[in-house]
Amino acid sequence: MASTGRGYLDPDPLIRIVKSGGYVNRLLQNICSGEGLKTFGVKAELQNRIIQQLQLHVRNNDSNRFQRLRQMIEDPHAIVLSGMVTAPPSAGASAPPNSYAKVPSAQIGGVAHNMAASGSGFRPIGHPRIEFKPSPYFEVQEQIGQPSICEAKITLRVADNPILSRVSTDNNLRVMVFCAGDSSGRQDISFPHQSEIKVNGGEIKANLRGLKNKPGSTRPVDITKDLRLNLNAYSNSVEMTYALTKQVGGGVPPKKYFLVIYLVRTIPVTDLVEKLEKGRRITEQSVLEDMRSKARDADIVTTASVLSLKCPLSTLRIDLPCRSVSCRHNQCFDATSYLQLQEQGPTWLCPLCNNSAPFNSLAVDEYVRDILKNTSKSIDQVIIQPDGKWELNDKKNEKMHAPSSRTNGVASDSDDDLIEITKEGGSVRMGAPQSSKLLNGISSHQSREQSSARDSTASTSSKRPISAVIDLTSSGDEDEIPIARLPKRQFNSNSYGDTENLPMFRPAPAPSVTYPPSRL
Repeated sequence: MASTGRGYLDPDPLIRIVKSGGYVNRLLQNICSGEGLKTFGVKAELQNRIIQQLQLHVRNNDSNRFQRLRQMIEDPHAIVLSGMVTAPPSAGASAPPNSYAKVPSAQIGGVAHNMAASGSGFRPIGHPRIEFKPSPYFEVQEQIGQPSICEAKITLRVADNPILSRVSTDNNLRVMVFCAGDSSGRQDISFPHQSEIKVNGGEIKANLRGLKNKPGSTRPVDITKDLRLNLNAYSNSVEMTYALTKQVGGGVPPKKYFLVIYLVRTIPVTDLVEKLEKGRRITEQSVLEDMRSKARDADIVTTASVLSLKCPLSTLRIDLPCRSVSCRHNQCFDATSYLQLQEQGPTWLCPLCNNSAPFNSLAVDEYVRDILKNTSKSIDQVIIQPDGKWELNDKKNEKMHAPSSRTNGVASDSDDDLIEITKEGGSVRMGAPQSSKLLNGISSHQSREQSSARDSTASTSSKRPISAVIDLTSSGDEDEIPIARLPKRQFNSNSYGDTENLPMFRPAPAPSVTYPPSRL
């Protein structure tokens, strides 16, 4: 191999690029990874490793490695996008300073990348490996093709992926689209904020965002029904477009997303409940020992507590009580309700203490399960003593079974359903039947005053008093006799010869007041 002089291998421009601060740590880590260097540490440490590697290649007069590192520094995104390294050039050939490889459109279905390895170009050695966090609701059977960089168009054919022929015969096999914002480590499913997926030209209606401010709550997109898998040679196109991924800050490149298609086997909630029932358990003895240890602690004042037998999610009686082994409370939730909720939006947080409660940490609480077995389905809570003994909540049960009406001589609510309206000479009296002790305690003096007032008023009118009884329990349309409207009182100053004949308002039991006659 021909050697080159020191003047050609000039590291100073590259050192200035590295020290300029335009690259984030992730890009510097990719450059270090491409050189086989350590990828941990702060930004200054990553920059020093790259600079020392440049100077090492200059001291060794290694033109090939120097040019390889030079291209990675000038275009670090090419490392992330395609995982490519330089091919060794032919003898005597030198790499052009600004030759970069374009990233091909990824295609699934056996179509290879059309990139020829040249003396200065990149050659594909594989795609970035993306590993997603596991989910109890499905098991990955096989990856369909290679990961693709969004914005992507993926071609999918049964002839190139024979395992897809099993989808039509097995309803539990589904083809799902996964997306991640990075390619290193276990990733949450994360689609761009504004994105859409099209299969064979038709837009897929799916929630690509998950719950607000809840990373990891996005579910993969099921595209099985939109694929045409009955024709082996048919090319199913899966397209994804997105926008608004540019990050804040000068020199920061737009965020890249990786698209992967998997064939998965779905697991129903009923199977997960059975698996949970046969799995880990929180024994009754361990719960009792924990309660008694707290009761013996002199710094903790323990009292009786109420344990609800209803699930906080469904508000129904718990069928299979479970909680996370890291939860410190004795209250449980129903396994089926919790797993159904997580299937819709996987947050895996305890609904009681809001701590992490993933599926592999759930366990059946045998203490609460024993209480459920020894109580009727109408009981929704019990009282737990500090020593762990439990008893029924008698106050709660008495309140539930208390009679709605009063007995033993006390008037019930139905006594007030009848109201008597009496019309006597232009005066109206409304009252309920005096069956209670309160109405029977009216003083005799007040009764005489009211009686005399009615007699004096009745003498001024010759009409018969009209009485009507209204039953408030019946509809107004069922009245057989209509209630007569009260006539308007006509007042004429000349109709009374003397002010003594005017009707007097006599409040009871106040003494009556008389006025001296006045002359007109």
